[in-house]
Amino acid sequence: MLGVIACLAGGAQLHSRENLIAVGGRIDTTTLAEDTVTTFRTQRAGRIVIFEPHAVVWAEEPGGIVALWKQRLRWARGNVQVTKMFRDVWFRPQPGSRLGSPTFGIIWFSLLLLPVFMVAASGSLIALYFLNFKLAFAAFRLLWVTNVVTYTFITALALFIDPDVGRRTWRQAVMFPGIINMLIFTTAVLPRQLSWMGHKILGAAGIELTSGWIRGIVLFTYIWLMGCMGVSYLAKVLEPRRVGKVLCPILLYVGGYGPLLCAITTAAYVQEFRKADMKWDKTVKTGKVAAPV
Repeated sequence: MLGVIACLAGGAQLHSRENLIAVGGRIDTTTLAEDTVTTFRTQRAGRIVIFEPHAVVWAEEPGGIVALWKQRLRWARGNVQVTKMFRDVWFRPQPGSRLGSPTFGIIWFSLLLLPVFMVAASGSLIALYFLNFKLAFAAFRLLWVTNVVTYTFITALALFIDPDVGRRTWRQAVMFPGIINMLIFTTAVLPRQLSWMGHKILGAAGIELTSGWIRGIVLFTYIWLMGCMGVSYLAKVLEPRRVGKVLCPILLYVGGYGPLLCAITTAAYVQEFRKADMKWDKTVKTGKVAAPV
């Protein structure tokens, strides 16, 4: 709809000989995102990149969190490198290409800088908590109501794009932000109802929900905005260990799959800052995928 595409998956790109010559004659090896580079260069050359939704390409996806981490870390670090490589593109409209359009730039950096936004928002709310509690809660509600609207739209769109897959994966899609973030979503939209329910439940258990408890819960929610990335990262750390089989799914559902991706992007920032070697940690293939005859 924007007239521009960020990346066609490397395993499913189809080029003409003419186009490969036009974009340099060889596949880029200076980044970990060669498919994004060819997609960008094709569009910068004034050619059209087309996404074919009915194309079928069989691929074996990672079977665990550690394997997923390696794959997505490579992708995230590649996106950081592409951002630097095409720094003359961003927010600079050019004839024949929509790469420099403001809308595309906003979408690109909203994803690339999401961990930064999460940490900044969390830190700002914590500071406001001690400086102006009421203002902090008003900002918190505005932030999370916006999150609820965005989450609802994107999740519904993703499920409706492919209804067959959506019927099998709707639970994972709904729980993408994690259980605690879902509770925070609900609290932001229905604060009075949740407060009344909390008083009733705790009252039945003989626990009085004092103002100190409430302020403590509020502070926890502000910290959780960035803390959820740490919980999801812990799932990756524990997976190879004996307790991982039990704890990893729990931690991932509590922390959220989205925060896990943000933790991966944060790791990509660190590796790029350290100028770490560009290792191509490919997904280990097990042969568990079989294409129909």
